[in-house]
Amino acid sequence: MALNVTLKQQFEFFARYGAKGTDGDKITLTNTDYWLRQAKILDDRKVTLTDTGVCFNKMRSRTITFQQFMEFLDDLSTLKKLDMQNLQTQLTECGMPGDDEKKQEKPKKK
Repeated sequence: MALNVTLKQQFEFFARYGAKGTDGDKITLTNTDYWLRQAKILDDRKVTLTDTGVCFNKMRSRTITFQQFMEFLDDLSTLKKLDMQNLQTQLTECGMPGDDEKKQEKPKKK
C-alpha cells in the first residue's frame, strides 16, 4: 500500500488502534505485535511473540514512546539478525491498522 506516511505517524496510528483515550504517544506490546504481524515481520518462525516480548520488556514499561520503540526495533534487529532499514520500511508501508490483504471482500452473489 502506497501511503505517504512516516514511521512516526504509523507508530501513532497503531498506538491508538483499539485503545480508548490515548493520543498515540505510547504503544503497548499487544499493539506492537499487531503492527509487526501486519507488516509481515512477526511470522512465528523467524520472529516470534517471545522475541518481541523479551525485547519489549527490556524497556521496563507496559507502554513505550516512539524513542523507546526505536530502541526496541534496534534490539530486535540485533537479536534476530534483521536489517534495521528493512524493518522500518516494512512498518512504514504495511498500511493503516486493520488493513490486511487476507481480508478481501467476497464477491456478491446475484
